[in-house]
Amino acid sequence: MKRLATMVMSGLLLTAGAAYAAPVTVQGTLVGSMCYLQHGYTTNDHGGMKDCGTMCLKSGVPGAVLSKDKTLHVIIAPSTALAGYVGLPVRVTGEEHGTSILPSKVQVEKDGKWMDVKLSPGM
Repeated sequence: MKRLATMVMSGLLLTAGAAYAAPVTVQGTLVGSMCYLQHGYTTNDHGGMKDCGTMCLKSGVPGAVLSKDKTLHVIIAPSTALAGYVGLPVRVTGEEHGTSILPSKVQVEKDGKWMDVKLSPGM
């Protein structure tokens, strides 16, 4: 029985280690994922609408980082916290899963300075 428990615990530890992803930092432009995917928009004002990107993120459309190589990294966090920064340079650190990122830290560049974005308490 003790041997079985040791084997189970070892398996759980190996599984937990494999599931953990080392933190990465992705940098690029903060975009509304729907605006970018449907129309290629990367700014906040587009399609004849002022603050369209902000409105989309406030309505729940996921925010994303569009990196220089044109890879879209969807940010798994409340989009309302990011809504005021669409079109700005962004730096997101966290666990990457495919092309999605679960952030531990989000920063935006505003007026030449990087500032932290406060996400929900659980993030």
